Amino acid sequence: MISKVLTASICGLDVELVSVETDISQGLPGLALVGLPNPTVRESKERVRSAILNSGLRFPMRRITVNLSPADTRKEGSHFDLPLAVGIVAASEKLDAQLLSFSAFIGELSLDGTLRKTEMVAALMLGFSAQGIGKVFLPDENLPDALNIDGLECYPARRLEDVIAHLSGEWHIEPVRTEGQRRAVPPSAFRADCGDFSEVKGQERAKRALQICAAGGHGLAMCGPPGAGKSMLATRLPTILPALQKDEMLEVTKLYSIAGEASRECKPAEERPFRAPHHSISAAGMVGGGRRPKPGELTLAHRGVLFLDELPEFDRRTLDMLRQPLEDEYIDLSRVGYRSRYPCSFILIVAMNPCPCGYRGDPSHVCTCGELQRRRYLSKVSGPLLDRIDIHVQVSGVEYAVLSGNGGASSAILKEGVMKAAEMQLRRREEEACSLSCGDGTRGASENRGSDLYRRNARLSPDRIERECRIDAEAERLLRKAYAVYGFSARQGMKMLRVARTIADLEGSEHIAADHISEAISYRRPAEIGVDHGQ
Repeated sequence: MISKVLTASICGLDVELVSVETDISQGLPGLALVGLPNPTVRESKERVRSAILNSGLRFPMRRITVNLSPADTRKEGSHFDLPLAVGIVAASEKLDAQLLSFSAFIGELSLDGTLRKTEMVAALMLGFSAQGIGKVFLPDENLPDALNIDGLECYPARRLEDVIAHLSGEWHIEPVRTEGQRRAVPPSAFRADCGDFSEVKGQERAKRALQICAAGGHGLAMCGPPGAGKSMLATRLPTILPALQKDEMLEVTKLYSIAGEASRECKPAEERPFRAPHHSISAAGMVGGGRRPKPGELTLAHRGVLFLDELPEFDRRTLDMLRQPLEDEYIDLSRVGYRSRYPCSFILIVAMNPCPCGYRGDPSHVCTCGELQRRRYLSKVSGPLLDRIDIHVQVSGVEYAVLSGNGGASSAILKEGVMKAAEMQLRRREEEACSLSCGDGTRGASENRGSDLYRRNARLSPDRIERECRIDAEAERLLRKAYAVYGFSARQGMKMLRVARTIADLEGSEHIAADHISEAISYRRPAEIGVDHGQ
């Protein structure tokens, strides 16, 4: 007797359907599992045997062969337990073959037959939905992971015997229809872990720079003495970012599910990811890796913020790995017989001290570092990496009179400006898409993507810069003089135009004026960078 049960396997960021084919034949009792199972899947043989017997079901004392098809791709994960058990029972006892053919099964089994919560369920459910599998049997603890996905009929169960009883018609598991429900996030708790910009006293220039970053998706480098508030400012950036759109939210949920971090608070939430890895992180931890590569911090920050505090303390080789992903917005990880592309479109925020002691240029403290010591410290950060960061700000210490005064603008006020700028950018994209669309509307549809960061000015291509960042004669003279004085590169010039476009959007202006160019230039001056590379 042969049975076929559907499940799925994760291959990079792709979800591949797996058919669990079970054959029971004459021969010595035994269970052979083929189809490139990894050790976790191979060990499931013993869990499945005990779970079936302890659920009051009959385990066939015959020759059992289980094939995981397609057989040329490696299978991993404890979620194979349930489909293996259902396949063995279905092959030994006649179950509803039609129901089996249109259903998928995922779940880990305890030895007593209890279904336990498993990882990567959200990614698997997205794969089922994309490939037209409408019915999924899963542990009841994993049901919240599926509620955000449209068009699935979930059958949550607590024990293996409940699933078998449902398939045999002896019991009915009440299905739960998913309709892309967003898990509610109480307004009072929304991004409460990040604080509010009103708590930051002074540092108005840095706040302005962060508002520009949020409105245009630009990167920011802050340089200043310790205790000036660089980290405090950076951690509050998520409070003024636009909420995730539906497609972005599913994308982020899938990435966190594959990385095994789907348990973060309010998942899947409207808030954007905020990642702040410690400077001791390895290269594999930053970009992703492992024998079977998994997403690193760059990918986990996708559609959100990556904050690198104490930048020179990071390993230089690790930092230089960011250079290509910052430009391409993806990273390719290759292993023998395996290759996967991971997205990494994020806002990069870095903070650093001007020297090892941190007080170079601070009027309130004396710097104890020698010039050679300072240069050795700053040489850990390459010029090409800093050149890829749009905005550079020098953050100074705050006087007591400022600390004892009232805070500045709140996150709500800053976000209001960000949203208005984002709406202007979206409107320009939509108007351009309409004007460029062909008779069948094909090009117009491709120009207006759902990605929030795609609509941001930091991602403007050279042809878009030419169309959307036109400047008048006075602004052009100012820009030409800045090139001559500071020796800006072509890339720096394009970045200044993108930043100027965002500044104009914040001001509600469709026209880029000389004042907007002047402010954009001020964020690229060598004095603001804190490092002399490339200047």
